[in-house]
Amino acid sequence: MNDFPEISETNVEDFLKSTPKSVRFFLNWKTACVGCGFARFCTLGDVVKTYQLDEEKFLEEAKELVVQQPLTRSSE
Repeated sequence: MNDFPEISETNVEDFLKSTPKSVRFFLNWKTACVGCGFARFCTLGDVVKTYQLDEEKFLEEAKELVVQQPLTRSSE
């Protein structure tokens, strides 16, 4: 079960735009999210499923980045 429901529903594009270290985060996890045309449609939860990542570790690291820099939505 997902222990990070809020962060797992975060849109990848919003995460990239609002969290300065997110580019390095996605590159370290060896995903193609940076520059992907589908980033506006995917959530971090989708990334976990697509790349078959360790959900807990991935979302915990993502959450730590958000704590360092508050997340803002691009639609605001």
